[in-house]
Amino acid sequence: MTELISTKSNSPFSTGLPALYSIAFLSGISIGLFNPFISTLMAQHQVDDLWIGANSTVYFLVIALGTPFVVKVLPKLGLRKTMMLGLTMMGISAPLFTMTTSMPLWFIIRAVMGIACCLYLVSGNTALNHFCHEGNRAIVNGLNALAFTFGFGIGPVIGSAFYNVSPKLSFLLGSALIFSGVIVVWIALPDKTVVFQQSSRSGIFNKLKLPLQGAFAYGFAESTLVSLYPVYLLRQNYNIEQIGYTFAVFVVGGLLSTVPVTHIADKFGRLKVLFMSVSIVILSFLSLSLIQDSTATQIFAFIAGASISPIFPLAMALIGAKLSRNELSSGSALFTAIYSFGCTAGPIASSLAIKLFGDGYIFSLVIIIFAIFLFYVGRQNKKFPFRSA
Repeated sequence: MTELISTKSNSPFSTGLPALYSIAFLSGISIGLFNPFISTLMAQHQVDDLWIGANSTVYFLVIALGTPFVVKVLPKLGLRKTMMLGLTMMGISAPLFTMTTSMPLWFIIRAVMGIACCLYLVSGNTALNHFCHEGNRAIVNGLNALAFTFGFGIGPVIGSAFYNVSPKLSFLLGSALIFSGVIVVWIALPDKTVVFQQSSRSGIFNKLKLPLQGAFAYGFAESTLVSLYPVYLLRQNYNIEQIGYTFAVFVVGGLLSTVPVTHIADKFGRLKVLFMSVSIVILSFLSLSLIQDSTATQIFAFIAGASISPIFPLAMALIGAKLSRNELSSGSALFTAIYSFGCTAGPIASSLAIKLFGDGYIFSLVIIIFAIFLFYVGRQNKKFPFRSA
């Protein structure tokens, strides 16, 4: 029998939420470990940049296209079973990548990994909106993003520590961690009835234009970073340990900034803080694409992480402010889909930019997309200067 849970507690650690933070942490490990080291593995097998970008694009495209399917599955299976199914599929499929050198099989495995991620990503974002309350929505999204960022930071460190010993060992360890999420969900996440209100897609889309732009920009930047930046650093003569540490520094910036920035946003206005964060993102990614000094790279990686990490929870918090509670599930699913389309476009578009203009243009499209987003955030901020959202 499905358990109906009250969501009226203002505590960011009320029933169900700690389990969701744990799944966000494991999801971060999944992206932070598997994605960059899949790219590294392919690069070490002399695979062309375009194929590396295309392989990553398949992963994120499947997540985006699978979202409507998950929306239909969720009400039938419930949050808990849907999430457990996704975690199980990821735990089984990811290690298979190191057990073959066949390009077609690499694409098939990556597609299965995308389906798995879609299942627990959509169900996780939906559950977050169901288990939180209007009074704690911003801090809950901030803590969830913090957990994800922490996992995203630990992933490359774990991966680099074991990858030099054996790529298979690194992926098997990541798989074991993902499998542990099944136990967390089974024990700590109550099952909950999920109802998707039959709302106009265009109506919800129009309400969420700004947060959806943020989701796309964030996804585009994140997927470009984890999929292509390791290859870029390899060409700059960084070793595997240095690549892992560079990602770790990036994540430490996000860990230190996410909760304080979202807290400041609640007090002084989310649009104002979002504008400042996006401005710093543009400057930091521009610096990362221009500099080659290792010390300067670490500094700007830290600044980039600190500025980009709060963007996702701030955009998610804007959804809660713009939709009714019955529309939140549909809004969360649309947000996940647009984020995934950003992730899909990032690797293939950025790899084309590298192929056409050179390695220094790795973040050129990221900068352009964030510049466009900055323009609309600024315009919205001028339109509603006194609104906290």
